[in-house]
Amino acid sequence: MRSEHSASGVIALGCAVAAAMAFSSASTIAGEAKGTITYKSKAGAIVVTIKNAYLIKGPDVVSGKTIRRVVLSVADIGAKLGACGTMLCSDGDIGEGMTIDFDAGPRLNYWFVGNNQLVQYSGTADPASLKLTADTPQRLAGRWDIDESAAGGPRMQIEFDAPLVKEVTKLR
Repeated sequence: MRSEHSASGVIALGCAVAAAMAFSSASTIAGEAKGTITYKSKAGAIVVTIKNAYLIKGPDVVSGKTIRRVVLSVADIGAKLGACGTMLCSDGDIGEGMTIDFDAGPRLNYWFVGNNQLVQYSGTADPASLKLTADTPQRLAGRWDIDESAAGGPRMQIEFDAPLVKEVTKLR
């Protein structure tokens, strides 16, 4: 009887450890990010303080070729991004933040959202405006300090270190 109890205790402990590891890996997918994105809307300035960074690889909506997308967000959406099966899924859960597409063309494509996606702005920028400190298949890191407010866009002052969290093959 004692050995049966011990075996079930070991199994329970094993299950608890596995669950903790799964939760831990899902909650630690986010890379570090800090800085702000400021957007002047008609109702006033919207300031988004970025906390999380993720790297996704998948097909571009226009060309179909593989691009890298950095997702910057206030909320930790690592588990949601990890569950994405398509490239279009990689930006739908951001209520406050930005995506930056690399390799889609000669410029960086970006999309800013604020106020739970009620405010949105998309634009392009010169790649030289973003200073990368790491550019590997598993990680993109850098600093973006650019002011697009003269064109009606946001002011971005962001540092990020985005680990690869997902590589998808499907656009939709």
